[in-house]
Amino acid sequence: MKDKVWFVSWSGGKDSCLALYKALKEGKKVNFLLNFAVDGKAHGINREIIKTQADAIGIKLIQKITTWENYEKDFNKEVKKLKKKGAIGIIAGDIDLEEHLKWIKRKSIELGIDYYEPLWKRKREEILNEFVSVGFESIVVYCIEKAKFLIGKFINKFTLEEFIKYTKEKEIDFCGENGEFHTLVIDGPIFNKKIEIIESEKKEINDVKYGRKFILDIKKWKLKRKN
Repeated sequence: MKDKVWFVSWSGGKDSCLALYKALKEGKKVNFLLNFAVDGKAHGINREIIKTQADAIGIKLIQKITTWENYEKDFNKEVKKLKKKGAIGIIAGDIDLEEHLKWIKRKSIELGIDYYEPLWKRKREEILNEFVSVGFESIVVYCIEKAKFLIGKFINKFTLEEFIKYTKEKEIDFCGENGEFHTLVIDGPIFNKKIEIIESEKKEINDVKYGRKFILDIKKWKLKRKN
């Protein structure tokens, strides 16, 4: 297994990051992070910060600008390219959305690749507790209207208890599995440097397809040495 090359379906968020961490812990060789910036954005934020994130981790980023209409076609194209570079499988951070797993399984068959879903069917609190206990930290960068109070909130070992409490009170999936919110991981055990956000602004956007959304527009950031 150690001599086989894998790639991660990479959003930059906590679940894909934890999935990568667990794959590496199992000895999988991960050479690529595959990221799709829909309409030029990564969950509504500047796609350039995903490049910084990959630099901090030290794994090559393959980033493709696409649209929802062209997503599957572009996905197929990029995976075929990765196969030529030796990739044999995809790593993803899905928890329990059956339609997502069905899609991954279908792509696995169609493209002739393996798949690895280390978070599948695990309890949500267990996932978040592992995420923070091993040293990861993320920030909420995208929310639906119901979860707008989360924008800009950090998820780390100091804030997790409160984060779970507030999301439960608002009847929001505290892993955001249904798209209630998205995160950006800024530090963790696989990061060689930490992302420091220098300037950001909370913004409301009107999505033609999904309605009102709230994003953390990260304007300036830098990589910072870890202690």
